[in-house]
Amino acid sequence: MTTLVTGARGSVARGVVTRLLAAGRDVRIASSDPTALDPPPGVEAVRLSLREPVADAAAALRDVYGVFLYAEAAGIADFLEAARTAGVRHIVLLSSASAAAPDPTANPLAASHHAVEVAVAESGIPYTVLRPGAFAGNTIGWKYQLLGAGSIQLPYPDAQLAPIHEDDIADVAAAVLLSGDRLGETLDLNGPASMSFAEQIAILSDVLGHALPFTEVSREEALAGLTRHMNEGYADALLDLWQHAVDPEPVSGTTEAITGRPGRSFRTWALDHREDFAGLAAPLG
Repeated sequence: MTTLVTGARGSVARGVVTRLLAAGRDVRIASSDPTALDPPPGVEAVRLSLREPVADAAAALRDVYGVFLYAEAAGIADFLEAARTAGVRHIVLLSSASAAAPDPTANPLAASHHAVEVAVAESGIPYTVLRPGAFAGNTIGWKYQLLGAGSIQLPYPDAQLAPIHEDDIADVAAAVLLSGDRLGETLDLNGPASMSFAEQIAILSDVLGHALPFTEVSREEALAGLTRHMNEGYADALLDLWQHAVDPEPVSGTTEAITGRPGRSFRTWALDHREDFAGLAAPLG
């Protein structure tokens, strides 16, 4: 059986591919720019833009049983129509914990994920939704603040999140695709412990062997920084999330329930990603 993995340049997708291949599954990977991919031996790379899937979806989905799908609302109706026609039997959707917001259609963080979840659920194709919370990998962005401003800029250093290692998401996604279990379910995913941003910085500092300074900034200053990389509505919603994250985030336990082992700690993630923070020691002295 062939599994199509979309968004193949992403860290989670790459992990899913590795795990499916190790289990003996035939894998096809897809990207809007397949020339940028470096597929493993025996893996076919195809073009598929999830924003405009009409031209390429039929070929990408040929003989495909399962799909690992990134959430892209713009072309979801056309993709699902092609998937139905191709006889796809299981979609594992990488959504977001933001889709659980009280009014997801009005929340810029949640709206597109919610729209894709609804479309997949109504498609008639068996599905499983994965809703990860904060990715531990988001902290890689701090490197550029450190190199640019000399410190990490935090409006809410005590905000509580349970950051998840991308490998745990890949483990769960691959396990669900391989087993065919958890049909019709929405699985909440997060890391094994809730911690503040300040605690994450302390762990990174310990792993890297030198202090990573941070500066508490105003919401307005943080908004100005965020809107260099995202629209203001999205940035405002993200700041609201952090502002209200005053209590420890409950740990879902989904990784252990699906894989039989606890999720990887933030320290493990930091150890795995030390090279991503290379170059900080010299500028920080």
